[in-house]
Amino acid sequence: MLEAAVKLIERQGSSRTTLAQIGELSGYSYGLVSHRFGSKEALVRAVTREAQAGFARHELGDLERLSGLKALSVLVGRYLRAVAARNRHALYVLIGEALGPVPEIRRDVAAADANFRAAIRKLVEQGIATGEIRRDADAAAQAAIIVGVLRGLAIQRLLDPSGFDFEAACRELQAGVIRSLAARPNRGEKRADA
Repeated sequence: MLEAAVKLIERQGSSRTTLAQIGELSGYSYGLVSHRFGSKEALVRAVTREAQAGFARHELGDLERLSGLKALSVLVGRYLRAVAARNRHALYVLIGEALGPVPEIRRDVAAADANFRAAIRKLVEQGIATGEIRRDADAAAQAAIIVGVLRGLAIQRLLDPSGFDFEAACRELQAGVIRSLAARPNRGEKRADA
């Protein structure tokens, strides 16, 4: 049912998607869909959670082995490439609707964004703790900036897939994150890459 809901929301938005359409596409009755979710608002919440959890499961599952700057670089590249490969429209449709015609889902979409920022903030904090990320980095601000850039690039890609060199943008963003956050060696120390 959730998969059917995601497909319909990607195609026509949540405001035009009905529980009956979800039942028809998923092969279940309207009554079963209604019983499972209770309301369309609850269904949209479930789709929002699933979009976030699905990304975490598929794209970030092995990221736990990494930390700090390396994890951030991998996360940035994977996020953008996942948007390009799977055309993850549903989450972006819901973000747009939360800002406009369906304000009742704004809190849920904002919570999903907050979870994403919290995960990135944790990686920045790990990097600061290990000394690979500069100590003066504001982890919360960096998380907001990174999420903002990722969302912006993803929206551009979804609007016009051939509008810019996507792979070049991925590489540049990864390099930029590393450049802006990497700890600088103390004056007397030699750089590891020198």
